[in-house]
Amino acid sequence: MTEKVKNQHYVPRMYLKRFASDKKLICVWNLMNDTISSSQRSENYAAKRYFYDANKVELEKALEEMAKLYPNAISSIDVTDEQFVEKSLSRMEADASKVLNLICNDSKALYDETNMQKLIIFLHDLAFRTEKYRAQLDIIREQTLMHLKKMSISPDQVEAMDKTGKDNQLYQLVGIAPLLKTAKMLTENYNWYIGTVSGTMKLIISDNPAQGISLGFNDICIPLSGEKAIIFRILDPDGPIVSKDMPVDNEIKLTEKSVFAYNAIQLSYANRFMFGDKYSLDFLKMKRDIQSGYTNMNKEKPVM
Repeated sequence: MTEKVKNQHYVPRMYLKRFASDKKLICVWNLMNDTISSSQRSENYAAKRYFYDANKVELEKALEEMAKLYPNAISSIDVTDEQFVEKSLSRMEADASKVLNLICNDSKALYDETNMQKLIIFLHDLAFRTEKYRAQLDIIREQTLMHLKKMSISPDQVEAMDKTGKDNQLYQLVGIAPLLKTAKMLTENYNWYIGTVSGTMKLIISDNPAQGISLGFNDICIPLSGEKAIIFRILDPDGPIVSKDMPVDNEIKLTEKSVFAYNAIQLSYANRFMFGDKYSLDFLKMKRDIQSGYTNMNKEKPVM
């Protein structure tokens, strides 16, 4: 019998390691105590015990749509396997890791159809799998229930009010419609570019690194490493964008100003941690401290 995975990462370890100085140890800005620490082990961050474990009822609810659309496929899924979601994510990460390596070695690999398909799955999961995303859903649900109570409206009268943040997150990760929605958005609404850092400042990530995808921002930077990123830019020429750096042959040379702007956006996404190059983390922290007087840039309390 396979041993259960206890420490389940909501930001994949293979992704965190892409921002390690020596491919093993990472530099971490802990937003809870506002300290930056070098030489940290990736397994100690962006993870929670049994985070994706789901009982039979929870899993059947998440797979309900698939059961209707693909009844033959659903019969091969063991809904009694509490770690079905964790195992599915692990398999996806193995494929995605190869694709990220290909793109970093050859920018043209970004436009290979198979690579794009695997990348979309990875980015969709990265946007919806995090601790912060689940907590935000629970907060919205709790606030809605509170207002319904004030208006003497039964929650039973409102669709999907019985679903928790975890229920909705599991559906995002195993449902068909959510993934197709993300795929349609990324392929029909955006140009895809490779971003390459041209200065000394490096790209960094948060523990909620792909929130721009879930929110459908006009200019989305998904760092692949400290040196490279995928940049999604809205097709609308009049849509406001973060960086004024323009593409040449599908590549955008990112200036220091643009790298800083994308790093600041990552900080606004963050829940508890930032990861990456120490100099870049130190610089962002210094600017944050100057601008906000030692208050968190996103003004949200971390969720635990």
